[in-house]
Amino acid sequence: MEIYNLIKSKRITLGLTQDDVAIKLNVTRQAVQNWENNKRAIPNNLIAKYFKILDFNAAEILSLFGFLSDDNLMIEEIDYSKRGIDDFQKYENTKVLMNFPTLYLGVGKQRNKYSNMVKQLAYVGEASSIVRRTNEHLNATNDKLNKIKKDADNNKEILYIVGHSKFNKSATLELEQMFMDSLLGDPKFSKIYNGRNNGLSADFYERNAYRTAIFPEIWEQLRRRNVVSSLEEVHNSALFANSPFKSLSLKQLEAKEIITQKISETLNKISDNTVIKIEGLAGSGKTVLMSQLFYGFWKNPVKVIENEGKTSHESSVALLVRHEQQRRTYEQIARKLNMDKNMVMDVSTFVNKGNKVDILLVDEAHLLWSGNYSRAKAETWVPELIALHKLAKTLVLIYDSNQLVSARSKVADNDKLIDILNGDKTVMVNLDEQWRINANQNTIEWIQNLAHFDKNSLVTIPKDKSYEIKFFDDAGAFRKAIEIKNQNNGLSRMVATYDWKYSQGSRPKNGNRFWNVTFGDEVVPWNLELPEVEEAQKKQIPWQEIESSLYEIGSDFTVQGIDLNYVGVILGPSVVWNEENNALDIDADKSMDHQKIRKIKGTYNTAENKTYLKNVVNVLLTRGVHGLYIYAVNDILREKLMGLTK
Repeated sequence: MEIYNLIKSKRITLGLTQDDVAIKLNVTRQAVQNWENNKRAIPNNLIAKYFKILDFNAAEILSLFGFLSDDNLMIEEIDYSKRGIDDFQKYENTKVLMNFPTLYLGVGKQRNKYSNMVKQLAYVGEASSIVRRTNEHLNATNDKLNKIKKDADNNKEILYIVGHSKFNKSATLELEQMFMDSLLGDPKFSKIYNGRNNGLSADFYERNAYRTAIFPEIWEQLRRRNVVSSLEEVHNSALFANSPFKSLSLKQLEAKEIITQKISETLNKISDNTVIKIEGLAGSGKTVLMSQLFYGFWKNPVKVIENEGKTSHESSVALLVRHEQQRRTYEQIARKLNMDKNMVMDVSTFVNKGNKVDILLVDEAHLLWSGNYSRAKAETWVPELIALHKLAKTLVLIYDSNQLVSARSKVADNDKLIDILNGDKTVMVNLDEQWRINANQNTIEWIQNLAHFDKNSLVTIPKDKSYEIKFFDDAGAFRKAIEIKNQNNGLSRMVATYDWKYSQGSRPKNGNRFWNVTFGDEVVPWNLELPEVEEAQKKQIPWQEIESSLYEIGSDFTVQGIDLNYVGVILGPSVVWNEENNALDIDADKSMDHQKIRKIKGTYNTAENKTYLKNVVNVLLTRGVHGLYIYAVNDILREKLMGLTK
């Protein structure tokens, strides 16, 4: 069936009108009518979304673009050696692989001598002539495929060659990039030996078919051969979510180009812009951009000219983040990509070392401490942002004032901090697209209005088939619902405002084994309390990826900056209903987050403290990619929320 007939048939089957489709695609009804009547071609940038709206499956997409013809997808497995490639040329039915562009994946196995676990080493590439390219690898010195063979047990490496008669150069480059992206998040692999990032952004014919159907089909065939994990497991990995191999949006690419140019100008004395601040709401793609900048400056350092052109050196780069769970993710990425040691550090370690770098990247800079809090000698201490500014020739910050959650990070009363963040020499880069929340624009705005405590934000939930918002009157049902979502979709966790006592490194004096969160009839330990979680943390596994963390309650301490498929948010006693504004509000005296807020004249209910606690709620409500579940402890608020679904 031709595409114009199929899109009309699928729309009618789903009970959608042309207006319904037009609204979802943000186009006119006339445009949809033209596509269905074959009067106009569907723009490439809309095809993926169009297919998703009409529930196209992979087989339908493959069929539409002619990938289910007699020349079906081929994957050949050979030994990576001169003999292996010579024998390959003698095989029957290799015409497609020999005469068309191919994707290839080199895989070696390596047993860890300490854990005895077997992990895989990988290199992925693409070639217009697989025989010629393989021979080039075999004959080269310092080659990545040869390095895998050397590092693998028994010096054995398998080469998987993937081809189809419809493959072209653009397609194999796209597939190569997607493989690097997914291999990074695959727990079967410990090292990725690739040395380049295609950074693809340019569109090409049938690109969406490759992304939505052909790549998943290749991956699935390799999964059946036990080479890779399932895509679901990969996509639930923090490494995949923060991979530097993501294809950037035009907005992100524009930001990357501005930042790269400014850094080069600064390091070569063309400009004196030494601070670059990346801003944007939660989920706007700031961390993916930072990850790509980090990897890019490591692989392709800037040439820094010194002494009036007499000497030069390659730029040094370091990445810092005060958020422990996010730092663990960056450390894993650096380790898996064979990056240099100590390129990812916590803030205190970097400051104490005192070694200046050319490019200093700081994620979650809104968490940097502006006060000492008895951590260092008063005569030597300076606020962290000032200390980092002194140690960097170029300082790149991710800063979101809506995620400033503690008085310890306050900048408003320090002119030097304000000047670093907002001064004349600071370059501002803003990302305003929403990439985390997989919902229509009405739903995204509803969540943002709720999370920002906007007036009249407690209104009926928008209709949205791709994102689920649900309120719960029963705490047990709420907990069970998140457990079911985790079983079916993975990466679903409960989180809560800090309204129950917790003291890291100690135990409750009432005899309880753990510091617990009590909501309704449910009693669940706070994050990082269960022994299984503590052990996994010692192995640098992020909290959300630890299986047993499903039976704990997360907080902004563990989930800030991360993605969850479904997030179950417990709004504790400090979150109430403001009837006058018809919005959420904060009763700070009911908060237990006393390290972040300050008591003034016998109360915590100051405007400043409320702002910090509101920002915590914002962090928690914006973690979900596919859904948001909410249970409110306050009876009046819970009744109000339940009424929004009636």
